[in-house]
Amino acid sequence: MRHVNAIEKLIENGHVDEAHESLEELLAIGPNNVQALKLLAALYVHEGRFEDEEKVWRRVFEIDNEDIDAIEYFQKVQLEDREHYYFTDVLPGGGRRFIAYPRSLVNISMIGLVGCVGFLLLTRFSSEQEMMKSPLAVMTCFLVLVISPWVGIIYTWAKSLRTVNVTSSCIEIKTRFKSFRYDWDQLKKISLAHSQNPSDEVLRLVIVPSPEKGPPVTIDFNEDTSSIRARRYLINEIRDFHSKIDYDILEDLNLNKKTTVNL
Repeated sequence: MRHVNAIEKLIENGHVDEAHESLEELLAIGPNNVQALKLLAALYVHEGRFEDEEKVWRRVFEIDNEDIDAIEYFQKVQLEDREHYYFTDVLPGGGRRFIAYPRSLVNISMIGLVGCVGFLLLTRFSSEQEMMKSPLAVMTCFLVLVISPWVGIIYTWAKSLRTVNVTSSCIEIKTRFKSFRYDWDQLKKISLAHSQNPSDEVLRLVIVPSPEKGPPVTIDFNEDTSSIRARRYLINEIRDFHSKIDYDILEDLNLNKKTTVNL
């Protein structure tokens, strides 16, 4: 029988299946072990098993309704409910549109803003220095601080996810200039795929069509980096029409890096 500390070491070493078994054994003996329950919830987060995660946190809250971690979890759930209201809308023919929040675009735009301000300050307060009297030096600073971030902004905008539409007939993923539309009967698999090692914190929604129907598409689904808000609602919407979502290790899917569209 392993204790929580030993199970944490199993997880750190990537032995997730063994950690699950050990947690089941530990919770069978002590179902009110809050530390073990929180560790199980963390595993479910890593694997994208949101419904199982919620059940665990409800159990923690039943045991201790003042537990800070449980309260924070349900605050996040409430935030996601509001995100569902602001970042989704009902499609005219049925189904729902999920509007992407361009997280990476916001981040690089902030870099661009800081670069522009930095260039203005540099030219304002360094005009008397010999270096800034050189047109080459000024152009170099302008290229690095202003032009380069704006090139990055334009590239990120062009490649970023725009919407995910889920209807009774298909799922459609749209970027700024491309659209990937797959009827439900064209799909081989929809999976929430996670990294083998929990420390890597990789979670992606993977849509794999039949080879002749188009390329596989993966969407970042990590809480802190995903452009999809209301992630649980998207999963539930897909499950309503497609019925099955698998949970896989990303490396085991053997996706072709050259043909897979990563968003």
